[in-house]
This record gives sequence, structure tokens and C-alpha cells, in this order.
Amino acid sequence: MSSELFDSYESEYSALAAAIRQRLDTTLPELVGVERKSALHETERELTEVHELVEQMGMELLTLQGPMRSRAAPRVRQYKAEVERLKREVRKAAQGMGNYESNRRALLGNTAGAGRLASHDLSAEESSLDGDHRTRLLSGNERLMNGSQRLQESHRVAMETEAVGASILNDLRSQREQIVNTRDTLMQADAHIDRSQRTLRTMTRRLLTNKMITTGLIVIGASLVLLILYIKLTR
Repeated sequence: MSSELFDSYESEYSALAAAIRQRLDTTLPELVGVERKSALHETERELTEVHELVEQMGMELLTLQGPMRSRAAPRVRQYKAEVERLKREVRKAAQGMGNYESNRRALLGNTAGAGRLASHDLSAEESSLDGDHRTRLLSGNERLMNGSQRLQESHRVAMETEAVGASILNDLRSQREQIVNTRDTLMQADAHIDRSQRTLRTMTRRLLTNKMITTGLIVIGASLVLLILYIKLTR
């Protein structure tokens, strides 16, 4: 989602920056008077939007991961530098406009016609400035609301991730306890098996001993019987 939003800001920035560049290079040099003022105001408004877009891209850059952030960071720095160049060019164009107005008023003098023209231009300029100011305020407010919503969404995702992590830790802890219990049970079973083996070996030795004793007694008894028979037969 953050990558798509970054790409959207980048596309909007590219379009506005291209429009500003075209106006500075081709349109403004051919305009004079009120038309030039209006074009300058429009350029300044778009330049403000471009600056805000770059700031938004900078915020979105913080949410990108690994390689995506590495690829996007140089572009954001380049856009910031380009915005500064555009600002300087717009200020230069505005200064040129101021010099033009000063020269025009000097040529026209203080005639009534010049006064009415200046008053008309001033009113038009103030009206344009008010409209541009309202537009910038509305645009800035909308961007702030969007940024706040994204922050809230990021906070919600972080809380959900934390909850999932806590659940996983609990599961791992439970599994560890089960493994420890199983290991203890196996150790106890192994101890029982060892005792059983020792008991079986002891019983086996006793059986062998008893068998040997029994065999010895049988041999002795048979020998005595044979001896008695021999004695009786030899008399």
C-alpha cells in the first residue's frame, strides 16, 4: 500500500514539475502585465503543491522496506533539489515582473488613467492571491487529513502486529514448557529402564547361581549313589 501511494505522489509530482518547467521556459517569457502576474501566481501555487508532494514522498519513504527504500531515497533527494531550483527560478521571474511594473509606472506617470489601471491590477492581484491562498489552505488541510489517516492506519497495523507477536510468544512459551515436560518424562522413563535392566541382570545372575548349585547337588548325589552301588557289588 505504501509503495502504491509513493508511486501516486511521484506521478503527480512529475506532472506538476513538468508543467511548471514548461511555463517558466516558454509561457512566462511571452506574457506581460496581468497575464504574467496570473501565470506567476498559478506557478507559485503549483510550486507549493510540488513542495508538499515531495514532503509526502519523504514521509512515505519511511514506511518503505529494504530495497524499495534504497531505490526511492535518491529520487526523493533529487526531487527536493529540483524544487529548490524551481523556487529560485520563480523568484527570479517574480523579480523581473517587479522591475517591469516599476518601469511601466514610471513611464505612465501619475495620470488618472494610470491610477485606474494600477487600482484595477491591484484588485485583480488581491483577488487572485485570496483565491490561491484558499486553494493552498484547502489542499494543505486535505493532505494533513490524509497523513493523519495514514498514521492512524500505521498505528493500528503496529498494534495488530504487536498482538500477533505476543500471541506467538505465548505459543512458543507453551511449546517450550511441553518440550521440557516431555524431556523430564523421557529422563524418568530412562531411569526406570536402567533400574529394570539392573534388576534383570541381578535376577539372571541369581538364576545361573541357583542352576549351578542345583547341578552340583545332582552330580554329588549321583556320585554318592554310584559309590554305594559299587561298594555293595564288590562285597
